[in-house]
Amino acid sequence: MTSELSLTGYPPQDLLLRKDFLKKVEIFKQKIINLTKKKKTIFALSIPLSKINEITNALLLVQSGKIIYSIQKKILPNYGVFDEKRYFSSTQIKTEYFNYRNKKIEFLICEDMWTNDFIKKKKEKLDLIVVINASPFEIGKFKLRQSHASKRAKHFKASLVYVNLIGSQDDLIFDGGSFVMDKLGKIVIQEKFFEESETHFILDSKTKKKQIKKINKFENLYRALMLGLKNYMTKNGFRFAHLGLSGGIDSALTLAILADTIESENIHSFYLPSKFSSNDSKKDAESLSKNVGIKTSEISIEILRNTILKHLNPIFKKYKEDVTEENIQSRLRGLILMALSNKLNSLLVTTGNKSELAVGYSTLYGDMCGGYSLLKDVYKTDVFELCRWRNKNTLSYFKVKRNNIIPEEILTKEPSAELKYNQKDSDLLPPYEILDKILSYLIDENRDIKFIIKKGFPKNDVMKIWKMIKNSEFKRYQSAIGPKVSKMSLSQDRRFPITNKFDL
Repeated sequence: MTSELSLTGYPPQDLLLRKDFLKKVEIFKQKIINLTKKKKTIFALSIPLSKINEITNALLLVQSGKIIYSIQKKILPNYGVFDEKRYFSSTQIKTEYFNYRNKKIEFLICEDMWTNDFIKKKKEKLDLIVVINASPFEIGKFKLRQSHASKRAKHFKASLVYVNLIGSQDDLIFDGGSFVMDKLGKIVIQEKFFEESETHFILDSKTKKKQIKKINKFENLYRALMLGLKNYMTKNGFRFAHLGLSGGIDSALTLAILADTIESENIHSFYLPSKFSSNDSKKDAESLSKNVGIKTSEISIEILRNTILKHLNPIFKKYKEDVTEENIQSRLRGLILMALSNKLNSLLVTTGNKSELAVGYSTLYGDMCGGYSLLKDVYKTDVFELCRWRNKNTLSYFKVKRNNIIPEEILTKEPSAELKYNQKDSDLLPPYEILDKILSYLIDENRDIKFIIKKGFPKNDVMKIWKMIKNSEFKRYQSAIGPKVSKMSLSQDRRFPITNKFDL
């Protein structure tokens, strides 16, 4: 048994609109069928099945070189990151099951299980429900999967096998965590998360309920980010990665994840100070690099900054100094880091977080430069929590085998972009504890202003944050791809026009 669209990967997107792609799918489908000619084991193959003028998301049961059973996905999701109605045709929900040794087995493809229509239109008792999935990771998603599966198992008084994809594709992460449920909707077999695995089992009345390990939010989030990074690099042919190291919390976490994921000799960090960079930041960056065993090089941007300002002075002298001069520093850093990416054939991993991206507290073509934005869907408050969690935990799959890798000074100092003297994030933004709560209401829950104010947040803060979100829409359209880990990421999940006159 394999997961949804296991032959092509999920989602294949507009590859499905190419006839040559579909021909290759057909070729490999036949190769797999031929491999089963001398085998009596039933093999489940999930593919995009093309017929005249239509493509279906299909599951084929193959035995002894023949297709013995096939079904098509009935409910095509068309929300969030899903747009299957763009590609696939659906079939009607009807009584349809596979009879194997006098046992009624219902095969479902992902959304078919998630929708209540399945329960409403099906009443007969089943012996087994098998669900193949490409269900992306989100914080808290496993409990939701378990809840839906449990309802189905109890409704039909049937055991249930839930098979989920493992790996990542672009910004989507698939965390695995496949499981088997008994007729009471209790998990009796639980597979690993974030790791490929193969399980053989006999399901009968003697199968005992398995004690499920409690899921730690920050362990799962950290592992999801690791998996997204590793797969993105591997699948896109990157062996090396680098980043700009500032001595701040975001670049610290980014480097920690990099160091835990890939070999240290394949990572290079660069410290790019100006006259506004503090000695403390330099010390913190050096300490962190030493702790994780990563080489760090220093490239000062001060001479470059002065040269650019000198050449711009004939035009700039008529104007008051403002954020323009600050952003020149950030863009110089982006220029250098991108040059290194080109020359070293190395993936530039950006260090911005979801809070900054949401309100536009970042510089386009500056600190936003890069090929992969690791913390793109992680709020600032969670960045701090992930750092604290990592400092307390060293797990077997980490390449850095020690705790307390992130210096305490990085965790305790007030966040600053250090683009001018005595600059603090709080100069422009509310405390991150407040900012992230407001952002969560506005973005993740799509709440209106009145609702948030009733929750006790100052009206001026809420209005300010909303305007910042709206005014920075154009930046997000140009941001690097990054792993989706929340229910509402600032990419495919949330789509607003850059040009609009709407106000909350």
